[in-house]
Amino acid sequence: MRNLIFCITALLLMGCATTKSTDKLLAEVWNDDQQPRHQLVELTKAVTVEGRTELIDSLILVNDIVERNDARNIKVIDKILKSGLPQGLSEESYKTIWIVIDHAPLEKQEQYLPLVEQMATEGYIGVDEYAILYDRVAMGQNLHQRYGSQLVQFGAVDTQKLYVWPIEDGAKVDSLRNTVGMSPFSDYLKDIEEVTGITPIYDSTLTIEELNKMRGKE
Repeated sequence: MRNLIFCITALLLMGCATTKSTDKLLAEVWNDDQQPRHQLVELTKAVTVEGRTELIDSLILVNDIVERNDARNIKVIDKILKSGLPQGLSEESYKTIWIVIDHAPLEKQEQYLPLVEQMATEGYIGVDEYAILYDRVAMGQNLHQRYGSQLVQFGAVDTQKLYVWPIEDGAKVDSLRNTVGMSPFSDYLKDIEEVTGITPIYDSTLTIEELNKMRGKE
């Protein structure tokens, strides 16, 4: 009996150690994802809004760092999810899993979309976070987004334009956003403008084909 109790205790301790090490790893992944992105936003704003073209090289360099980190981070998530979604991680860790998938290539987003939906349904992440990935996958597949979360930025480095990706039903977007806990669409666009310094353009008549042509993605 004593041996059984010892074995159970040892297994529990091993599980706790594994969970802590995974949480620590994912905290590092979060920093790798977010820190250069914050720099990228600030540099983009400085170049496009303030006209500080001397920062273009820095902007390109940080963008390269973001892309390298994204490629490395999704490999980490692949390993963590190899045997399914780990249990007992911190709230921040589950959010990190989602955000790395959200920033991954389309094939990875498609692969993990059902898992992210499960994570939202079971309360590991917010349903709004699933909605964001849903929209991103739809955009990647050249389909209309549902919740109005995705915008595309294009143009010369110092004259960027920001367009809302076409929406399935613009008249219902606010009610749909409300069902997943998102702010009203107009408020969201104001927040985007405040962060980027670029006024988002939403044209309900614009087709996916027309927008792709404008951004050179025919």
